[in-house]
This record gives sequence, structure tokens and C-alpha cells, in this order.
Amino acid sequence: MDWTTEFLKTFKNFCEKEIKDKAEEWDNEGSLPIEIFPALANIGYFGLLAPEEYGGSNLGALAGVKAMEMLSEYCGSTFFSASASFGLFGEPLRNFGTNEQILKYYIPVLEGNKIGCLGITEPQSGSDVSAITTSAKQLQDGSISLSGQKTYITNSSIADFAIILARYTNSNGEDKGLTHFLFELDKPGINRGKPMKKLGLKASVTGELFFDQAIIGKEECILGGIGKGFRQTMMTFNEERLSIAAYSLGVLNACLKESISFARTRKSFGIPIYQHQAVSGMIAELYTKVESVRSFTYRIAEEMEIDLRKERKDKDAELGAKCSALKLFASVQAREGTNLAVQIHGGAGFMEEYKVARLYRDIRLAEIGGGTSEIQKSIITGTIMKIKS
Repeated sequence: MDWTTEFLKTFKNFCEKEIKDKAEEWDNEGSLPIEIFPALANIGYFGLLAPEEYGGSNLGALAGVKAMEMLSEYCGSTFFSASASFGLFGEPLRNFGTNEQILKYYIPVLEGNKIGCLGITEPQSGSDVSAITTSAKQLQDGSISLSGQKTYITNSSIADFAIILARYTNSNGEDKGLTHFLFELDKPGINRGKPMKKLGLKASVTGELFFDQAIIGKEECILGGIGKGFRQTMMTFNEERLSIAAYSLGVLNACLKESISFARTRKSFGIPIYQHQAVSGMIAELYTKVESVRSFTYRIAEEMEIDLRKERKDKDAELGAKCSALKLFASVQAREGTNLAVQIHGGAGFMEEYKVARLYRDIRLAEIGGGTSEIQKSIITGTIMKIKS
């Protein structure tokens, strides 16, 4: 048995014991227990992509996707909050951080002792990253003052650390472009909004962060270089879109399992409903969606893993378009799949006591988060028109 197979077996047992029977309760309460972060770290979930010297297992993108798929099958909220911490926050830090930043911020998050978040979106700036107005100004003593507002931030109310994208102006008044800043959230001038009320994924808290001339540090809080924020964000988006595809696949898996179980036990006209042609056809459609999304997702994970090992000049120019195409396809298939699952359940599917009702609500974010489906189409077309002859 290889390391990935062994981990997934252990992780499945963990999800069965620690998450399966608690996900609905967490959803009703509107929050996750903080203890789930160190629990996921201890089982090895956070460290799948991390180098061994940082305490990770470095099993790679495909192993990570399979684990995210599994967690999403049990609880989408846990997946999103965990991914925001070790993924959206942790991965840019792992890829671009200094040794000092990794020791101070990355390892505590990897160990589950601290929680991270990433702040890109603003009230007037979503997928259009170039429209960001949050400003970071270097004062004469070298300190950096941050002002602005970020919204729809996963983990905003529970995070210890943040990476924030802002426009940077140095002490000479020169605009140095979009830059990522890394700091603790317990500083004066930083305020958090209340968790937002959402349609789905209710246990994964989402909210706003406000910065009012907050002194966040000096140049040591700059992540990956001045003016490099836009490129870093685009790279992070590729990984986020792959993870949303894994989430979509996990939801489809759950829909298929719930539908098969229900169709075997629910009877109409004296026979199990799966024996009726209409229900049989919906189950077949759902199975087809699962298999097609799985194949596409695993292939892109493998291609991303290969691409990460290449020199910059040899990298796949289509990878961004492929990640967008994958997210577009997987999220639509999952939304249609949850609809089929609810329809198979009939009236029961409209009741919150059945898991498919939660899956139906939760999946809607997949076509919005990480860039809407419409943005994905623009990215795909823009890329292929440049590189395809």
C-alpha cells in the first residue's frame, strides 16, 4: 500500500468518526469548533503539499485533491474553512515567503495552532483584481499603514493571520503596484465585521475586515516582493479553482451515495423507486457526472503537479485556462447533480433533515467563489485566443 492510499484510508476513518455525524449540527450553529483545525493538522490533512522539513508529507497535488474530495463529501463548510487557512493563506506563503515568514506564520497554521485567511475581494472589486483600492503606505520611519476594506473573507472572524492584497506606495510617494502584505490581525486599527448570513456553507464563517491606518509592520510584512501581488494572486487562483473542482466532486459523490441509498429503500407502486425508469435515468445521469468530473479533476491535478516542477520558461501556458475550464465544468455538473439528488428524493429532498438539502444549498458557491463561471469563460477564451493558432 502506497503512502497516499494509506493516508486516504486513515483520513476516511477520521471523517467518519469526527465529522460525519456533526456536520449538520455545525451547520445549524453557524460555526465550526476551533478544535477541528488542529485535528485536521494532526491527521496530516494540512501537510499534504508541505515539504517534509516543515512537518508535511509532500504527497503532491493529486493526493491533496483526493483528500479535499473526501472531506467535501462529509462537510463542505469544514473544507472551505480549512482550505482558506492552509490553502489560500498557506500556499502563497509557502511559495513566496521568506524563511522568517514561514517560521512565524506558515508552520503554526500548518500545525493547526493558528488560522489564516486571504483578503482579495472588496465591495467594489471582485474578480477585477486591478480595481482594488485598499492602500498600504510606507511612512517615513519605514512603517506601513494599511487602510481599506475587504469582504467575503472566509475565516475573517476567527483568523489569527491574514494576507491582504493592497496598492503599495513607498515613503517617496511612488506607486509600487499591487503587493501582498502578511501580518497578525490583533493590531490597532483593524476591525472585523460580524459573520455574514449565507445561503449555504453556514458553518464556514465569512465576513469583512476593516483597516483604518493600521500599522502592520515594516518591509518584513511584504510577501514575495513589492509589486508582485497580481501575479501571485493569479497563481493562487489556479490552485483555488482546482480545489473547488475537488469540492464539487466530493459533493457529487455524496449526492450519488445519498440517492442510491434512498432509491433502494423508498418504494412507490410496490417497488423500490430506482426500478422506475424516470428515477433510474436520474441516477445514471448522476453517476455519469461523478465519473466525468473525477477524470477531468484528477488529470488537471497531475498536470499542475508536473508544471510546478518546471522552470518558468517551460511552464504550461494553458494551465490557467485548464483550471478555469475545470472549475467551470465541475461546478456546473455539481449544481446539476445536487438538483438531480433532490429530485430523486422528491418531497424528502426539500426537507432539511435530509443531507441532499444541505448539499443543494452549499454547492451554489462553487459557481461564484474563485471567480464566477462568467469570469472563467473570459479567462478561457482570452488564453486560447492568444496561444492557439
